Amino acid sequence: MEEPLRTIIAGMIGGAFMGMVFVTHIALLLVYSPPKTLSERAAESNVSNLVTLSALVTFLGWNVLAIAMSFAAQATLSGDKTQISVVPNPVYLFIVMFIVLFISIPAFIFFRDRKTHLVGELLLFVGIFGFLIPNLVIAVQRPQI
Repeated sequence: MEEPLRTIIAGMIGGAFMGMVFVTHIALLLVYSPPKTLSERAAESNVSNLVTLSALVTFLGWNVLAIAMSFAAQATLSGDKTQISVVPNPVYLFIVMFIVLFISIPAFIFFRDRKTHLVGELLLFVGIFGFLIPNLVIAVQRPQI
């Protein structure tokens, strides 16, 4: 398998994982604690199409972002590519942390009442995009035995 294809696969694994957890988390939030406007709209019309389309777009969006980030992780890799470690790519991790900081400032203002959920999602983002994806990029590029 060629190297770009392996990088795409590594990104798709991370994106699928993030997408599944994110969509599930949002679905649980909307079921157990829906916003008032959504509750009122659900009584008036059928929002199932909106929810389904939103879940699909969100899931695909996480996959596209993860593929792009896997190429960024591959581009910033340095040194020995055969070792899988906790932080295989400090430069890439710094970039991910900067993105989280950039996203979290407006997110904490916009989602004031859901801060614990937002912190959980941001930690998940750092875990998947900062640690899992670089290790997946290294793992799929290792020589096969």
